[in-house]
Amino acid sequence: MVLRQLRVVVAIFALSCLAFGGQAQSSIKLKRRQLTPGISMLVPVDFQPMSDDFLAQKYAYFRKPTVMLSDPYGNIDLGVNITEKYWPQEDIPLLKDIYKATLAALYTQIHFHKEAVEQIKRRTYVILEFDAILADEEDEKSAIGVSKPPVKRYYYMMYTVVDNRIVVFNFNAPIHEKVRWQPIADKIMHSVKLKNIQLPVEKAPEPDVPPTPPVSR
Repeated sequence: MVLRQLRVVVAIFALSCLAFGGQAQSSIKLKRRQLTPGISMLVPVDFQPMSDDFLAQKYAYFRKPTVMLSDPYGNIDLGVNITEKYWPQEDIPLLKDIYKATLAALYTQIHFHKEAVEQIKRRTYVILEFDAILADEEDEKSAIGVSKPPVKRYYYMMYTVVDNRIVVFNFNAPIHEKVRWQPIADKIMHSVKLKNIQLPVEKAPEPDVPPTPPVSR
């Protein structure tokens, strides 16, 4: 009798967790926004452009992306970067293996959930979805001499090529927010629309290894 009651309690608890998760996801309102001339996508309504100071602090070691948005707390980021790197349109599938190897070398630990080449609105994209841990070097300490805790984040990265330029879409969130945001990130990325994109001033073609994506600290 006790065992049966325990099973009922566990079942009710599991159902309540599922219901709460669904309510949390449904509370995230999305609205299509034009992020750059020619690029639009669904974006959480409370996301705003990241200030230059905060951008420099959070992505200190990387070039400023074309657009970077963040939630009101600065924890969850959504960005677009139109690179100056030349890459042949027909070689988009090769980006998957190159970026996967680059990311694996960049992080202390990484676990890929998805690595795929997909057609979205008649355009080819590389998708890399993963959890990553970035630990500070052993000799890097905080101001009070204590080692900084490792940064653990969930990433949903998407890449395509427009007029031989690599375009990168980047969503990332703290790992404890993954369950809530994972289906939202997928919806956001699959909503991307590209039309008449205004690219940076073109330089002479220089085939090269794709640029390293920004890492949130």
